[in-house]
Amino acid sequence: MTEAKLLEYSAVQDAVGLFDFSNRGKIKVIGPDRRTFLHAMISNDVLELSDWTGRYGTLLTARGRIIADFFYYNFPDFILVDIRHDLLTRTVEALQKHIIMDEVEIQDVSLKMHHLSLQGPRSFKLVEEVFGVSVPSKQRRVRAVQWEQTEIWLIRKDELSEYGMELIFPERITTALRKTLIQGGNPLGLCLVGEEAHNILRMEAGIPWYGLDMDENRYPMEVGLKNAISLTKGCYVGQEVVAKATNIGGVTNLLMGLKIRDKLIPERGSEVLNEEEQNLGGITSAVFSPLLECPIAFAYLKRAKIRVGDKCMVKIQENKTVYAEIVDKFI
Repeated sequence: MTEAKLLEYSAVQDAVGLFDFSNRGKIKVIGPDRRTFLHAMISNDVLELSDWTGRYGTLLTARGRIIADFFYYNFPDFILVDIRHDLLTRTVEALQKHIIMDEVEIQDVSLKMHHLSLQGPRSFKLVEEVFGVSVPSKQRRVRAVQWEQTEIWLIRKDELSEYGMELIFPERITTALRKTLIQGGNPLGLCLVGEEAHNILRMEAGIPWYGLDMDENRYPMEVGLKNAISLTKGCYVGQEVVAKATNIGGVTNLLMGLKIRDKLIPERGSEVLNEEEQNLGGITSAVFSPLLECPIAFAYLKRAKIRVGDKCMVKIQENKTVYAEIVDKFI
């Protein structure tokens, strides 16, 4: 990691890291049937979600595989879905095709909304100084504030740090708001964080990314997305498969963490072996963790052959393997 990237990483550990999430998609769901419609579509609860509160969820195929993962927030007059831009079109199309008699409308408002995230121990102080309000006390709680005669949604989201806030706002104030945050945040050590440092931070936090660690061939139970699934709600698309895997058979593979006892970072697809050199699975993502001072990786491993704490080997090169420990979380 270069010195510049290490500064970005360290800002989230010690001060404030600013992430530009404006390339994420935004879907606005409106209409009197919006809550019942989405409740029947996605894996987490919608009906019991109070106003100004959000959750994490997935949209699944009928066979229980992941079409997309996202966050969604319940506002008094609509529901807002915050999603990776590359998952936007497939999600809108999947939702649209299930609208039959429902009074609901799906709107892509991505170009109208921008999105910033503040992560780090001084994030709350920066928000309080800029907006003059205290941060929400609960996770994924939304607070609307007025800034420059424009409404901004402040969302408590401790994702890459114990202290995190996200800001969603109209595109037209982006330049002015970024300037204010950076000017006001300099004494607090604010630093704009790029993709490389973000990737390291999300892996240390145990956050899988769609397209790398999960895709349309994976089930949410394989990926460990327990906080995206309600086991008490009624039927939704893919619910039968999720229920069977949870209560009866489980899944064959699990996404697990590996702490690697070497300085070499394995490539995506690197083979994982047990100490008898039998195949356990393969790497999906790997980085060097400055906090743990070793490479860490995500890998799909055969559930029946592993336990947390087991030692394994990772094939780094054709004739080179390194030892690793299987973990359920890195930190």
